[in-house]
Amino acid sequence: MKLIRSLLFIVLTCSLMLAQTVHLGQEVFLSEEGVINLAVDAAVASRNLDSPYIMFMLFMGADPGAYAKISRDTVFLVHNNETYLMPSLKELRENYARDRYDWDLYRRMGKDSLVLSKMRWYRFQTSYDFFPARGQNVRVTDYGDITSREGFQTKAYFKNPGFKAGDKIIIKVLDIENRMIWGASAVEL
Repeated sequence: MKLIRSLLFIVLTCSLMLAQTVHLGQEVFLSEEGVINLAVDAAVASRNLDSPYIMFMLFMGADPGAYAKISRDTVFLVHNNETYLMPSLKELRENYARDRYDWDLYRRMGKDSLVLSKMRWYRFQTSYDFFPARGQNVRVTDYGDITSREGFQTKAYFKNPGFKAGDKIIIKVLDIENRMIWGASAVEL
């Protein structure tokens, strides 16, 4: 029942999120709406719209005095009023072999708009990731902790529901224990 209420909450707040997100350029979108500040780098996703799984880079931090714990099960994508969860790492590895390509492509892209945003003030945990690329020297985690100083950076993969250029989506993250601690960012592919 909690999942249904959470999903309904996500769908209802989606229209409000579109107005709260700032496009920083280079396909990076930032929203400080909610307790969790969320930046989404959609550069790889926009270039691979025909891929069976789509990668986004997420950068999360919390408002002053706040703490949140994010799990891979509390990250959602909303597209055409449908809510999608991330796949398990096992499912992704069995069905998708281009994660290393996605990571290499992401590393070659410009990050100026992200570096110049308010997200630069967070110290990001980079030794853990929900979906580390094969061969990447990063440990798999199911959780990420964020505060007003410590951020969490991770790759987020979603099964492609049929994205097209120009589609607008929402990526939303929730705290594991308190669903009132959330963050969401609108993204245009």
